Amino acid sequence: MTALLTPDTAVEEPIPPHRRGRRRRPWSPTRWVVVVVCAAIAVSTIYPFVFMAFTSLKTSRDYVDNKLGLPIPPTFENFVTALTGNLGVSFVNSVITVGAGTILTVILGCMGGFAFAFLRFPFRAGLLRLIMIIMVLPVTVLIPPIFKVILDLGLVNTYPGLILLYVGLSIPAGVYMMATFFMAVPKELVESARIDGASPFRVFFNIAVPLARPAFITLGTFTFLGLWNELLFALLIMSSPEQRTLPVAITLLRQSVQNPTLVQDAIISAGLLMSAALPFLLFILFNRQITQGMVAGALK
Repeated sequence: MTALLTPDTAVEEPIPPHRRGRRRRPWSPTRWVVVVVCAAIAVSTIYPFVFMAFTSLKTSRDYVDNKLGLPIPPTFENFVTALTGNLGVSFVNSVITVGAGTILTVILGCMGGFAFAFLRFPFRAGLLRLIMIIMVLPVTVLIPPIFKVILDLGLVNTYPGLILLYVGLSIPAGVYMMATFFMAVPKELVESARIDGASPFRVFFNIAVPLARPAFITLGTFTFLGLWNELLFALLIMSSPEQRTLPVAITLLRQSVQNPTLVQDAIISAGLLMSAALPFLLFILFNRQITQGMVAGALK
């Protein structure tokens, strides 16, 4: 005869794992310090953009009266002033020069990297080392010879002059980056294509280019960002107000103010937002490809 289980001896049902309460361990002082430091870095990074956005939506009088307050009511007058003035022309100049310089850098960098990775020619290793040396040279050392060449060619205050200058400054890093990427491509792919009778141009367009798409986007993005924020050579080559790029125009904006007592920070903030909008949009559109290219370059 089966004995009945008393309440004291009854078997308790096991509690499902998902219903068991998890005891959270208290945060250690080290973790608190890390969280506070990361939060401070995040706030210090985001605050300038928030302040700049609020300032651009205020009138000059509202900004003088309350610099830290909210833009109530917001106004887009500063953006209209910036676009209809020199900043609008400078924005177009930057798009033309930086865009053309980036496209040429990606194309020539890809071709040069492919040549260093897959073609055999004299002094190949020495030339690649020379490119690395050029990459670490201070930019200021190149100012006198570059300006003399641009001046002798009659390309001062012209789009081709600044575009060629940008390409020359960006090519070494572009060639080296693409060369390191192509060197990691399995040699069997190229050898099998050559055995089938493919020419170097066909190997380049049918094999190398499709494989290097993440590297293209990464190189193009970083080249664009570097040239978009470039100030020194743009100020040196484009001295005419109609040919200035956006960083130069924003830097010289205060000098064009007739009344120095009138604060122009609202218009300057609008120009800075215009300058940051295009790189930000570029990063949003190609975020995944940029990450893939950076990871691929790190692993290879």
